[in-house]
Amino acid sequence: MNSKNFKQAPRLVFLVSILILFQVLGCREQFLTIEGREVPTEKLVPTKQGVSARQLYAESKKIMIATDSVEASQAGLEIFRKGGNTVDVIVAASFAVSVTRPQSTGIGGGGFLLYHDAKTRRTFAYDFRERAPKSATRDMYKGKPKEDSLLGLKSVGVPGTVAGLLRIHKQFGKLSLPEILAPSIRLAESGFPVYSDLQESIRKSAKDMSDSMREIFLPEGRLPNVGQILIQKDLAKALKLIAQTGEAEFYHGQIATAFEKQMKTQGGDISKADLENYKVRESKPLEIQYRGYTIQTMTPPSSGIHMLTMLRMLETKDLKGLYDSSPSDFYHFLSEVMRRGYADRAVIGGDPSYTKIPTEKLLSTQYAKEKISDFNEEFATPSSTYLTRLNLRAESDQTTHISVIDSSGNAVSTTQSVNFRFGSGTILEGYGFVLNDTMDDFSRSPGEPNVYGLIGAEANSIQPGKTPLSSMSPTIVLKGGESYLATGAPGGSYIVNAVLQSIVFNIDLGVTLYESVARGRVHHQFFPDALYLEGSATDTATFNQLKAKKHDTRIGPNFAKLFSVKRENGTLYGASDPRGDGVPLGE
Repeated sequence: MNSKNFKQAPRLVFLVSILILFQVLGCREQFLTIEGREVPTEKLVPTKQGVSARQLYAESKKIMIATDSVEASQAGLEIFRKGGNTVDVIVAASFAVSVTRPQSTGIGGGGFLLYHDAKTRRTFAYDFRERAPKSATRDMYKGKPKEDSLLGLKSVGVPGTVAGLLRIHKQFGKLSLPEILAPSIRLAESGFPVYSDLQESIRKSAKDMSDSMREIFLPEGRLPNVGQILIQKDLAKALKLIAQTGEAEFYHGQIATAFEKQMKTQGGDISKADLENYKVRESKPLEIQYRGYTIQTMTPPSSGIHMLTMLRMLETKDLKGLYDSSPSDFYHFLSEVMRRGYADRAVIGGDPSYTKIPTEKLLSTQYAKEKISDFNEEFATPSSTYLTRLNLRAESDQTTHISVIDSSGNAVSTTQSVNFRFGSGTILEGYGFVLNDTMDDFSRSPGEPNVYGLIGAEANSIQPGKTPLSSMSPTIVLKGGESYLATGAPGGSYIVNAVLQSIVFNIDLGVTLYESVARGRVHHQFFPDALYLEGSATDTATFNQLKAKKHDTRIGPNFAKLFSVKRENGTLYGASDPRGDGVPLGE
């Protein structure tokens, strides 16, 4: 370098640095035009690297689907274009996401689903979550290592995803199963590109995976690169059997036989009879009126009932006025509502077929008023005030959610899971699907103190055939009796509060759909007694004011990812959470 160039080098470095800074700042657009409005982005969480916020919201006229997987959204839209109805779309997308998010969900897991039929104006609720096998006992994990309920075949509940999706398709679907499963079979057989979240999940779970699982997700013993094609030939074989025979081979035939054989030889508890006797539970959803809207959510053992109790508490105040006058007072009240709602969940949450849940009381206005009557506007109420026999289980954020609405108002909201990341760390050998570890969602051993020194609640104890308590809360909102919003999220214990805030942001604060999924959130789950805030939820003054109200305030990510669809004035809107990996697609 000559002397002239040498003297110019610092200036060149400075100019390059400025250019890079502008590029970085430019990655987060200051304003977005959404639903005809100019929306500032300062209160929204940033998108993942390489993703524009503009990819995460969409408008259409005929159909809209929001998922946590690009390929799953594409599969749903493909089926719609072939003449499929809303149920066909949700079933196709569900099987597709089972292939593309094996760390989160799959045909070896379970879930909940709400379907609103526009013609009859009826909403149906389906519980196809995993159940405890016939041989399960209340104290089966007592005195045992925690790994028994988390990893390996002892942790597996009887899977329900296939039974649930096929039951719903049989009642309301239009296209044939081979047509609907074609996209998921193609994704399993030909593969799809590994994305960063999947790669990271494989890395974190590698040491816990069975040898047969490692062969699929760590080909040649190596962590796959982002962009590398992941092929799942055995899973494609299982999906083809389902396409050809429905649930016959899965619950009664060769898959069921292989399931029982692996359980017997490797120390699991599920028998072929458990699979043959699996029943999907159909019911009416729970619902309340809120600010002139009908909020419908899943029945227990989903946690939707506690969200409805929280909405009852929230409607005692003008939330929009409260937020406009003082964001810190708004978040203080919201967090105190969350604390009380989660206290109920910790004590009485469970399977209503096995334990009495006072549904009518929990949904009543009077109960909510009593619950919030000790609210202190100046200070937080310590959670120890409500301490009693509790069920406090750590829940995985590795779940998935899909929302769909069509132009007629048919709507579906479904949350599905294999529980913790890659479930039990095992697959059904020869068929390639991940087996859940949902037994860990029960009170592991009522009477034994957990990590917080609290006692597990009897309401969620293990019993044969029982379904464990779940945070999954798929929700549909009606306006004037017609579909307005379908929403839900994965995210473990963060789910209920995320869905709650989605409703509040849409109805009370009147923000756009994308803002309702992308805004910074707060979270309080009773124990630990702390208020978690995303950085974009509050400014420094609000944070300090909440601290002054004696909240144990902590800045951190929110692990729930909302996937929502809205129908308003003849237009369908879709939004996929920037915390996730999916996109909304419509036509």
